[in-house]
Amino acid sequence: MVGEGLEVKDLLVIVGGFSVRVGHLGVGRGEIAVIQGPNGAGKTTLLKAIAGIIRPVRGTIVIGGEVVFKADERVEVNKPPEKRRVGFLPQNLLLFPHMSVYENIAYAMRGRKIRPTKEKVSEILELVGLRGFENRKPWELSYGQQQRVALARALASNPRVLLLDEPFANIDVESRRELRKEIARLVKALGVPTVVVSHDLEDLAVADKPYSMNRGVLSEKN
Repeated sequence: MVGEGLEVKDLLVIVGGFSVRVGHLGVGRGEIAVIQGPNGAGKTTLLKAIAGIIRPVRGTIVIGGEVVFKADERVEVNKPPEKRRVGFLPQNLLLFPHMSVYENIAYAMRGRKIRPTKEKVSEILELVGLRGFENRKPWELSYGQQQRVALARALASNPRVLLLDEPFANIDVESRRELRKEIARLVKALGVPTVVVSHDLEDLAVADKPYSMNRGVLSEKN
């Protein structure tokens, strides 16, 4: 067992005739697992199954020492991802364009029954290098800055696991390198187990545990 981290065992997910199979995925506190594979390999489907957005057919998912899904015992924490305390950063970010940066992060806190304050939000923005941006709207920021806001929002809910779907895509090479370093630093500092999915081999540079996925099958990289 990974203990307070993330463990996925003997998982089978079927969506529209496409299947995702995971024998074992384990991520400890402060570790980053990078799952690299081509588009359409099933990486996002796996993240959604861990978050509770998609229900697997078979298998076990343990988050922070709690069994949140176990098919053969009919155990399911099924109010995703809030109930599972998962920080999920999707590819399309899902920031509210009419809300300020502060309001976007405060919204995530309230969803987890955390009382947002200016000090708390500023601390989180400082972690991602955006302190002083509280009153900006998402459309006033660069895409890289928007990604950092989305990351801050995911962290604001004090998650037990962080799931990042292509977090380094659609930004320039230099910004991508800086964001990789930033995420690696945050994961180590906060001790949150993290899963990053990517189609880019270079993103394996931040992996404590490298995996590959092809045609829905997860395997460890040597």
